[in-house]
Amino acid sequence: MVLLISYDLNNHERPASYQAVRAVIERYAVSARKPLYSQWLVETVDEPQIWSERIGAVADADDSWFVTRVQRPYQGWLPRDVWNWLALRV
Repeated sequence: MVLLISYDLNNHERPASYQAVRAVIERYAVSARKPLYSQWLVETVDEPQIWSERIGAVADADDSWFVTRVQRPYQGWLPRDVWNWLALRV
């Protein structure tokens, strides 16, 4: 399955905070793509709740995030390599 993870790291917009989220994704994802600044597409066997807990472990109390399963139909404007990656997994 593919999950969409979106997040907003409030009050501490610094590279280390975003790197912590990236490290979680790189550790647990089967594969992943980062189509937008604060957004990841993650190939995984784990449910959204598990991913929400993982992001929560590196987030602060004032941060926000949203995790949902990606299903067809979907639409948008992303780089071709992201569409190709997504088409193979959804």
